[in-house]
Amino acid sequence: MTRIAVAALAAAFFVGAFAERAAWAEEAAEALFSRYHQAIESAKQCRKLDFSDEAQARMGGVINAKVKHRIGAKRLSLLTAAQRDARALIEKQGCSGDDVSALLALFDQDLAPALPQ
Repeated sequence: MTRIAVAALAAAFFVGAFAERAAWAEEAAEALFSRYHQAIESAKQCRKLDFSDEAQARMGGVINAKVKHRIGAKRLSLLTAAQRDARALIEKQGCSGDDVSALLALFDQDLAPALPQ
């Protein structure tokens, strides 16, 4: 095999590996984004909270930093799916269920501190 062919194969491998890692990072960011929005919806439903525009913006800033600003065009569909999933989980488990409690703990730990006083 010539050096050019070896170099081309190596380049293709690294490009493929990079693309795979980028896709994984995007999926991880989307999952985390969804989880935070499930936490917000859980707090709204279980604690009867209503968030001002300023509170929403502050929580959004925290979430964007956590996902390293990787969420693009899918933002709205991920948000609405997360809200729907959280409501279904609450309907199934109630607010004291293990999964809902974990979402509320995530809210308390990462998002509540960003809320305006």
